[in-house]
Amino acid sequence: MIRHHLDLKQYIRSYPDFPKEDVYFKCTASLCAGEGLRLVNNFMYDNLLKYMPCDKIVGLDARGFIFAGVLAHRTRCPLVLCRKQGKLPGATVSNTFELEYGSATMEIQKDSINKGDRVIIVDDLMATGGTAQAAIDMIYELNATPIAVAVAMDLTFLGGSKCITEQGIDFYAATEYES
Repeated sequence: MIRHHLDLKQYIRSYPDFPKEDVYFKCTASLCAGEGLRLVNNFMYDNLLKYMPCDKIVGLDARGFIFAGVLAHRTRCPLVLCRKQGKLPGATVSNTFELEYGSATMEIQKDSINKGDRVIIVDDLMATGGTAQAAIDMIYELNATPIAVAVAMDLTFLGGSKCITEQGIDFYAATEYES
């Protein structure tokens, strides 16, 4: 299930050729600088409330922390950080994946998600789906279940949201870009 409800484009600045040529970067900082932040957080809360109580909310490094933190606070659900490699202490699970402009490795602390937990994943942007898929794979590795993925922006033309929904995981995006 994909849900797009808001016209947030007035709050989102775009930067051509960043971080490399042929990438048209959508700026979360501009989205968070005003009314857009309230609108996205309300969208996520309103759409994800039906999954409560869930066991954990996973925020994806780094801009996903903004929205995941607010959702965790509003729902009183524990927040788990999915960070870039080398940023978390203790035992971790990790997953290396391809991005639309390179590769990355993400990690989750092994003791932050328990067997049987129902988990919501939150990020600012869905592009190719590599980061979200890495989190999904790690959640499964920890014997938990991802029940929904929510983002502020979905770049539908890159196919990430389709990959998520094809796995039977509910997907929510406050706004989308088709090209």
